[in-house]
Amino acid sequence: MITVHDVNDRRLDFYRDLRHAQTLHTRSKVFLTDGEKITLSILQSSLHVHSILLTQELYEKHLSSIQSKIPAEECYVMSKKDMDILVGFDLHSPMMSIVEEPASTSLSSMKGPIIALNGIVNSDNVGGIIRNAIGLGFKSIIIDSTTSSPYLRRAVRVSMGSIAFATCSASQHLPKDLLKLKEQRSIPIISAEITPISKDVSTFTFPQDFILVFGSEGHGISNEILAISDEILHIPMFQSVNSLNVSSSSAIFLHAAKDQKD
Repeated sequence: MITVHDVNDRRLDFYRDLRHAQTLHTRSKVFLTDGEKITLSILQSSLHVHSILLTQELYEKHLSSIQSKIPAEECYVMSKKDMDILVGFDLHSPMMSIVEEPASTSLSSMKGPIIALNGIVNSDNVGGIIRNAIGLGFKSIIIDSTTSSPYLRRAVRVSMGSIAFATCSASQHLPKDLLKLKEQRSIPIISAEITPISKDVSTFTFPQDFILVFGSEGHGISNEILAISDEILHIPMFQSVNSLNVSSSSAIFLHAAKDQKD
């Protein structure tokens, strides 16, 4: 454990001015966990933690978990006052870590059921969907090139660190990759979208294996993907509310699929 008193210590550059640090994190293929609960979740995962920064009180509280995961020379202890200055705002929970992004899993090795995200640019929604998916037992997630990275600070925070337990694959052309999976493995594509031909999810029987696609609230799922979908499902809505937030919708879809899977 190293006690740091100088907020200009270069060893802490990954934690400096977090409102502007995302570019450095993305370029370095690392992500930041923000807060005690999220950081502890990461410590329980198989991901490689580069370093941890926290107060003396939290270091002593979680000593065994930290020592089993992080070398002493990468464990930095600092006062909360100095941590606030370093990161650029008042920390509610002064415990953070820098974690190596896992490599993208090949599509061919993804185990079904698979959740695919199409054009979801809001980090809160990405994090919320991932939290719902992991919490309901769905670990395989495809992120397309138009979807916000699940390793952005906000997405990691909203997911409560559950991204550490996901198997993620990056797709540069999602319609092409989904069609390939469908043809090679006979796995049906199910799109969560409201269309004139979509079916009520509450009356739908999910197959044993499937790819479930969620799209952005603004543009929905691309026409290319809808065209190759085996089923299109919607959540029935009432009165003046046309649809739910995509993160909320994902919880309903995934819970329905989980009940039948179990």
